[in-house]
Amino acid sequence: MISFFDDKTSPWMEDLPYDWRDVYSLGQSIPYQKHETIFHQDHAAKHVYMVLQGRIRLFLTTPSGDEKAIAIIGRNGLLGECGLFDHPTFNNGAITASKATLLKVPVERFKEAFSTNLTIAHNVLRFLDGKNRILASHTMQLSFYSAAQRICFTLMQLGSTYGKEGNGKRVITVRFTHQELANVVGTSRVTVANTMKELERKHILSKEGGLYVIEDEAQLYRSVLDGLSL
Repeated sequence: MISFFDDKTSPWMEDLPYDWRDVYSLGQSIPYQKHETIFHQDHAAKHVYMVLQGRIRLFLTTPSGDEKAIAIIGRNGLLGECGLFDHPTFNNGAITASKATLLKVPVERFKEAFSTNLTIAHNVLRFLDGKNRILASHTMQLSFYSAAQRICFTLMQLGSTYGKEGNGKRVITVRFTHQELANVVGTSRVTVANTMKELERKHILSKEGGLYVIEDEAQLYRSVLDGLSL
């Protein structure tokens, strides 16, 4: 099946293909429970964290306390990498979206490795490029798309990045909840639930074995362009 949409800037950065073996000896492995805060926005950036397992939600907080999710970071992703570039504070908050294990590395030790190890430097820059693409995508969606269009757009991204094709369908191999999807597209869980229900009613989307399946990629793409009547 030819993809109608080949955008790999999914806000789910899962199972990233980076080799961090030279970093493992620089820090300590720490387990976290679900919904546990790792660091707060604007707090001192004294450590860089690598995700060994689990999912972490990155978010921005306004002065009034409103939150906007940026991305879900999975295995081999980085948190707090702003400290590598002499930024004194974290530019976002981070909280676990599941049980997780992180490698916590003092920023000065990671910075030295970044400066002397080409593989580490290349991985950090690739990761930053991915986050930059996600932020650009967020800006475009919030500027021009309705909530339903943003949901469809994100499903297309997930299908492109983590999709497995078979029998004319595309299985999204990353599991996610309605609340997680609501967080990253900037809408309510109810809106996500209603949109997903409508996509299933129109046989554009289905769910098999806990995974979402894009049944009709052309119609999902059309829903991104024209919106979805709920």
